[in-house]
Amino acid sequence: MNRASVDPEQRHTQRMTCSGLSGPDAEPIPVRGHHLLCAVCVAGGCETPPCGIEAVEGLLDALWEYAYVPIRVSADIEVNRAHYLDAYEDRGERELPDGYEDRAADYAGRRKDLEVCRLLGIAPGSVLPAWALYMTLFERLAGVRSVCATGDAQSDVWPRCPHAEAGYYERIRDAAPTSLEDQTEQGEALDGHGRWAMFRMRTREDMLTAKDDSAGFIEEDADHLYIRPQHLLCILCTMEAQDPLIQDNLVELRKRMEEDPDIPVTLVEGCCMVCDPCNVYHPGEHVCYTTHIKNQLRDLNILEKLDLEPGATLPAGELYARIYERIGSLMEVCGWGDGLKTVHFWAPCGGAKGDALERARDRGLISDGVE
Repeated sequence: MNRASVDPEQRHTQRMTCSGLSGPDAEPIPVRGHHLLCAVCVAGGCETPPCGIEAVEGLLDALWEYAYVPIRVSADIEVNRAHYLDAYEDRGERELPDGYEDRAADYAGRRKDLEVCRLLGIAPGSVLPAWALYMTLFERLAGVRSVCATGDAQSDVWPRCPHAEAGYYERIRDAAPTSLEDQTEQGEALDGHGRWAMFRMRTREDMLTAKDDSAGFIEEDADHLYIRPQHLLCILCTMEAQDPLIQDNLVELRKRMEEDPDIPVTLVEGCCMVCDPCNVYHPGEHVCYTTHIKNQLRDLNILEKLDLEPGATLPAGELYARIYERIGSLMEVCGWGDGLKTVHFWAPCGGAKGDALERARDRGLISDGVE
């Protein structure tokens, strides 16, 4: 089955709703390291992965339902402790572990599991959200040949995957990237394109309705704004924009605060009034699944610099005056101060080196008149 060829209308019959997969008591899905690669190949059109379709179909269904589903990456690193005992004829009465023979014989699969863990920079048994896991994997592994087709091509001892050089993985990984704006404009029309063969696109109708409703409320009815701290800086990075942005409500919120610098703003952790129309906002789970990890740290770092706690409420003008006084540059918070990128999901913001904060400070944007 080529999942990329499935009719998009059939794959978008329901809006994104709360899946239950992310609840505090939800168990992570256990997945062998190299089966993560097999799942990509199946999404890219492979119909006969060596592990069998049934080994990855459940994973692909879970990814489609919720891009932030937790995954426990498994690799058997304990069976080797018994190998010497098994090979040494005088091992005594000590028993071998359960399933030892089959586990020991799966040495080729165990090698691939560990190689995937190495590429991800994790220990076996680590749990990562699916999106963070796969974006890190795509960033670090250009093709599966180095994992699945090493060794002697004629070897019966170390068999190669027959599909390792067929391009299935690369078809997903190397598809032309689309910007957040393009994703929001096209919605489910991108279904089957690259990573969107694995992760469900939010429908254009859903995003358009969310944009109309949320932007209309901000412009006409809101007398109190709720904004996550880092989005206060994002607002500055879009301060030259006069027309609304299709993928968020940054412009509408800036104009509302410019019109009324006394409007109260409550600093909330997590998704806020900015997020409703965005493609990577999951309304059912109320999470931005592409940045959920790093944005939490940014929010808290900003609150610390402002000497405020989550839930604090200030007039918009006073809030920006405090930002201009206490934060010297975007690099301090949006680039972690050191610009360090350890893994994909801790990457600095692409605008961290910009001067929007300095220009807004000089202009007195929103804070003009506040002493």
